[in-house]
Amino acid sequence: MDVQERRAGLLLDEETSAPQEPPSPVQPPDVGPAGAPSAGRRAPAVVGPLHRLHAGLIRTLEVVLVAAFAVLTLDTLWGVFSRYVLGNQSRWTEELAVYLLVWISLLGAGLAYGERAHLGVDYFVGKMDPAAQRVAAIAIELLVAFFAAFALIYGGWTLVVKTLESKQTSPALDIQVGYAYLAVPISGVFFLMFCIENLVELFTGRVSPRRGEPVTDA
Repeated sequence: MDVQERRAGLLLDEETSAPQEPPSPVQPPDVGPAGAPSAGRRAPAVVGPLHRLHAGLIRTLEVVLVAAFAVLTLDTLWGVFSRYVLGNQSRWTEELAVYLLVWISLLGAGLAYGERAHLGVDYFVGKMDPAAQRVAAIAIELLVAFFAAFALIYGGWTLVVKTLESKQTSPALDIQVGYAYLAVPISGVFFLMFCIENLVELFTGRVSPRRGEPVTDA
C-alpha cells in the first residue's frame, strides 16, 4: 500500500511540475502590401482619382445608353403605330433607329469593357502561372489600347471629318451623316481610358471595384 501511495505521489508531482505551454497569441489577419487584406478577403474600396474617374465614366455611359435605348424604344413603337394604325409610316423612324443602334452598340461595347463584362477566351491563359498571366493581361491591354487609339479614335475621327467635308446628309432626317459617325471616336476614347486604368492597376497591384465584386489587392 505504501508503494502504491508513493507512486501516485510521484506521478502527481510530475504533472504539477511539468512546464505549462503559454497560450498561443492571437494571430493577426493576413495582410498584403500597405496593410491591405490579402486576396480572398474583402477590402475597403479603393479611393483615389482613378476610381472616381472610372465611376464617372461608367455613370456617364449608363445615363447616355439608358436615354438612347428609351428613345429607340419610342421611335420603334411610333414607327409600328404609324405604319399599321395610321397607314403611313414616318420616314424618319427607320433611319433614326439605325443611327441609335450604332451608338448603343459602340458605347455599350465600351461600357462592357469598362465593367469587364466582355467575352474572352481565357482557357490557355488560365493554364499559365500567375506571372505569365500578368504578362498576357498587359499585352492584351496594350493591343486593345493600340486598336482604340488608331482604329477607333484616329480612324473614326478621320471618317467624321471627311464625311462632314463632303456635306453628306441623311435622306430622311436631313442631318449631316458625319455627326452620326461621332460614335466611333467617342467609343474609342472610352476604350482607351479604360485600358489606361487597367494598365495602372496591373502595374500597381491595386484593383478598382467593379459592379458585383469585392475590392482586392492583386
